[in-house]
Amino acid sequence: MKWGHSLFPGKRGQTCLSVCLLLSVAAAAGEPTTAHFTDGFEQHVAGQLPGAPWKEETYKSGAVIAVDRAHAFSGAQALHVSTPRGAKYRRGYVAIHLGGPLPQLQSGMYGRAMVWLENAPAVQWTLLQGEGRSADNRYNSIYRLGFERQSGTEIMANFETTPPVTTDCKQHSAVSLPARRWACVEWHMAVAGDRMQFWLDGRDVTRVAGRAAGSQACRGDDLGGRWVAPPRFDSLYMGLERYGDTADDQDLWIDDVVLSRQRIGCPAPIEEKR
Repeated sequence: MKWGHSLFPGKRGQTCLSVCLLLSVAAAAGEPTTAHFTDGFEQHVAGQLPGAPWKEETYKSGAVIAVDRAHAFSGAQALHVSTPRGAKYRRGYVAIHLGGPLPQLQSGMYGRAMVWLENAPAVQWTLLQGEGRSADNRYNSIYRLGFERQSGTEIMANFETTPPVTTDCKQHSAVSLPARRWACVEWHMAVAGDRMQFWLDGRDVTRVAGRAAGSQACRGDDLGGRWVAPPRFDSLYMGLERYGDTADDQDLWIDDVVLSRQRIGCPAPIEEKR
């Protein structure tokens, strides 16, 4: 369902585009969930970047982001991210910088988004990342939901740091993000226990708590194989960040974003809408 719309067809409710509380949202475990943020992109202006609290973070990389009506999981609009071919790097991100609007999520968050991937880049890329400054203020610690292998569709957990500390760790799954249908993507990132976990369509895909399961998971391993969360997550980035050139353009739509301190779960049923 589109947050801000009734559970019952034909009845509309009040859309929430900022921090809000929703009572009795069904989580996967069947317990009531408090949603601290929801956005179905219905009240943003079509053809433009989404408004606050979202911030454009493409860094003039050539990615194009706008709210449009080409695909929507519910309602009429969703966020469209386009990364054209012809460059080795495209950063198609919007961000919520959490300190102002959502400080209660800086120690950890659960999230859920409906995602339509038209075509995957056949290179490594990222759908979303939580980022914050290290405790010693030397580097940024980045927790990512990324993709690599299987023509750019295989889900992986990815931990990376910024210079002068060099760490790039990966834990692959055997699960692929489907193309040309709506998929339910969920995540959990937490400072406590250096944890991250991802689900696809309600299925537990991969998880890390401080260290990857494989012994050869890291390269540029300045932290000795440890996945070290920041003392607080300052920002959440969403979209499509691509780390190589491709033969084709990529298009991705994101809809019905929810952030909480508890797991949200997927809409039921997940409808393959266009």
